[in-house]
Amino acid sequence: MGIKDKALAFGKKFRLDSHHAIERFGVFFGIFTVVGGIVIAGSGAAAIKAGSDLLSETALYTATFTTSKTDLKGDVDGVYVNKTRDRALVMMHFASNAHISYNAADYQAFLLGSDRSLKSEKVATGGIRGSFHVFGSTGYVGVLLDADGHFERQVLNLTVRANAELSFKEGKTGGNAEQMTADGTFAKYDQWRVFFNPGASGAQEIPALETPTFDPARAYYDVALKAQEQEAHTALDHKLLEMRSDLAQIQAYTSDLETTKVDGLFLRPPPVPAAIAGDRITGVTAAQAQNGISTLALETRHVVPGGFDLSWRPGDVYDGYLDVLVPSGQTFAQFLSRKKDEGTDKTPRTISSLEWILSDGSSLAKDYQASDVTMRPLTNIMNNLSQAYQSYAKHKSEYQSALMLDLLRLDVDLRDVQSNSSLREDKDFLTTLY
Repeated sequence: MGIKDKALAFGKKFRLDSHHAIERFGVFFGIFTVVGGIVIAGSGAAAIKAGSDLLSETALYTATFTTSKTDLKGDVDGVYVNKTRDRALVMMHFASNAHISYNAADYQAFLLGSDRSLKSEKVATGGIRGSFHVFGSTGYVGVLLDADGHFERQVLNLTVRANAELSFKEGKTGGNAEQMTADGTFAKYDQWRVFFNPGASGAQEIPALETPTFDPARAYYDVALKAQEQEAHTALDHKLLEMRSDLAQIQAYTSDLETTKVDGLFLRPPPVPAAIAGDRITGVTAAQAQNGISTLALETRHVVPGGFDLSWRPGDVYDGYLDVLVPSGQTFAQFLSRKKDEGTDKTPRTISSLEWILSDGSSLAKDYQASDVTMRPLTNIMNNLSQAYQSYAKHKSEYQSALMLDLLRLDVDLRDVQSNSSLREDKDFLTTLY
């Protein structure tokens, strides 16, 4: 049998000849349909899984908001939970100069569930109770939710209503245009809306939600102050590093006085200014430490005018720094006011008036011209050492006054929250759609 005959026989056997074209088309169409169905089903499964992953992980869907009538803008700091995930805190803040009510009784809230398209549905988590917290005059407010069990993975739609409008924007409606048209209450009341998912893995756990009684000061510290405290610590640590470099320069230039001579003359070391005499920077940097934690510290017998002698590493803002500093019989407000009045000149005058005496008893600054090239080596040493003293004095002043005060201001903010926070926790505060 020839090749042509074999090909015809093969085609006839497997129905590839022209007589079976329609039947063959049906077979191929069925194959393509099955394969296409598998591909589409796989894509759908992937999309469902991606949506499920997003719902499992994403805790916050609203980063900012604007009140619907007074047009006040705010930020949503985050969604915070306890370890058992049956308590959640939505923390928000306005600008510190925003005209809002600091009385929690002036607020109420409404809670709905939302599907993935953020359309309203019933809340899946049962037994939710809510309370509203105003954290003193800081501009921070929060809604605390307690549930009978852990929060389900569901996007929740929280609408907060301010029943006291303390500001007015003529000709403005504020808020979100879509919200305004979809919900008439946004035009009637001053409201804002936050979408969040407390059941998501992205919700952050904080210590403040672990105690049976909610402590607003602890929550404010965990959410707002802890990061600011770390920034203050970093700035203080960096300044200590600068001061250590300044002291190393002072030591090097002081040693140069003994070895730098012009025609047998040399500069006698000037008396170390009392304001910085004996100062030392002890400890190591984070890079030098085996555990990666800096231990740099200032040892000094003198505090600059308006400054604070505070060992800040062992404590934190929540435990309080001012209690250690404020003398008995003074309030912290009186203490800080007196520190402010101590003086504005933070650079000791003795540094700018140092006497630069040569070995023959003459004065380099007074008896020689600055342009005298023959004395330039000694003039350079004098200028270098004087500048090192000035630089250290400046950095020490910044460390003990400005940077320390930045840290203590956080303590003052926390005391505001401890003294002036307000709470609304009655059953009428939160309305939930089940």
